[in-house]
Amino acid sequence: MTQQAIIPAQDKSQLKRTFRKDLKAEVTLRLFTQRPSPIALPGGECRYCAQAQQMLEELTALSPKLHLEIVDILAQPELASEEGITKVPAIAFGPKYGPKLRFFGMPMGYQSTVVVENIKTMSRGVSPLSMDTRKKLRQINQPVHIQVFVTPGNSECPSVARLAHALALENQHITADVVEIEEFPALGQRYGFRAVPHTVVNEHTHIPGLVSEPEYVEKIIQCGMRQPTDPAQGQAQPTNSLHQEKSACPKN
Repeated sequence: MTQQAIIPAQDKSQLKRTFRKDLKAEVTLRLFTQRPSPIALPGGECRYCAQAQQMLEELTALSPKLHLEIVDILAQPELASEEGITKVPAIAFGPKYGPKLRFFGMPMGYQSTVVVENIKTMSRGVSPLSMDTRKKLRQINQPVHIQVFVTPGNSECPSVARLAHALALENQHITADVVEIEEFPALGQRYGFRAVPHTVVNEHTHIPGLVSEPEYVEKIIQCGMRQPTDPAQGQAQPTNSLHQEKSACPKN
């Protein structure tokens, strides 16, 4: 029995033309997945892992410049642990030690454009961010973890997701995760929000809804700048205390 395609034929034709025109350098996508186990574990199934793999196989087959690596987190748990992959399916864009931008869940509906636009941006090496934003991001000097929560049917989510991923491409201190919240509803309960798009930065700072690039970036920068601890010298002093190295990231 022939397996039904996830990407419609008409869309494949359009994507082929787009990739042929827009892709310059090669791009690798890495899918962290969980293959079916002969031993059924309650709550351990991955509902969308097989579909995510099929979708990415169809997508990467559309251009010789696209490559797909598959990591089974049960067979290779050390690889998932090294990169902080705690839920599947998860798509990591680029090589292992490259920029940290990931998509957790199956990129369906409007969110499929996030994958395609990331591929184009990484291949062309042209930042979608304004020059002013790129300059400001140089101020970030400590780790920032951005989580953007999305749903397949919300048309406002992709622009926020792509913005967060662009920030991670621009600054090595930033990790940007886009999370399909319908697949991981416990996170919505954990952070206490009811609508998407919704961004959580370093666990405490919330950016609800669709906001402008300057406003969004300002929040991120506040979370990514280590504040001076020595008034006399006006700069932070080395310390082994995680508590002392907190940024000015606002809690709300």
